[in-house]
Amino acid sequence: MKIIRFKFRKTEKVKYIAHVDMINAFSRALRRAELDVYYTKGFNPSIRMVFALPLPVGVSSDSEYADIWFNTEYECQYALNKFSKALPDGFVLLEAYDVEKSTLMEDVGSAIYGFRVNSSKNLKKSLDKLISLDSIEVEKSNKKGLVDILPHLYKIDYYDENRFTVLCKAGAKGNLHPRLLLKALEKYTNTEIEEISINRNKLFLKVQ
Repeated sequence: MKIIRFKFRKTEKVKYIAHVDMINAFSRALRRAELDVYYTKGFNPSIRMVFALPLPVGVSSDSEYADIWFNTEYECQYALNKFSKALPDGFVLLEAYDVEKSTLMEDVGSAIYGFRVNSSKNLKKSLDKLISLDSIEVEKSNKKGLVDILPHLYKIDYYDENRFTVLCKAGAKGNLHPRLLLKALEKYTNTEIEEISINRNKLFLKVQ
């Protein structure tokens, strides 16, 4: 048995495909590619694969990872080429390499998100004000109370009045949802923010 880690892009074209639907799309592509994948045991066997960190719907990415198990000891480039030809348009495989053991979900440590927005006020001043606060409490999307996102927020880089990036904590031990940051920006700076696009520019793994 062999585990291959694939790095891939989820482009604007497929950013509204939910995580579960993406898993189904990958499974269908692997079957179309006629690769000898490993199936889980039980009453409802499925292709064994693990993704690093689910993307929110509507967010694109240049840096996604998936570990997939194979019964055959394929060369990584061969598997990448076969798999790539079978994937739907909008998913782009970038590289593939062997891993001895899959700890992908635990290996995620941080991420960089790129934001494009329209702001009713000076964006740089609003971002500077936000990052100067002692705490940044916003309501989670599931309405289960407030969460302080400041400990998960490492760095904000301003580019122009429509673009900025955020380096933040990501993974199983703590994760910043990018839209919570926009919600906080509106709450604490009294600014109206219109989301144009959000992209996960990079996902950092502790072991790569």
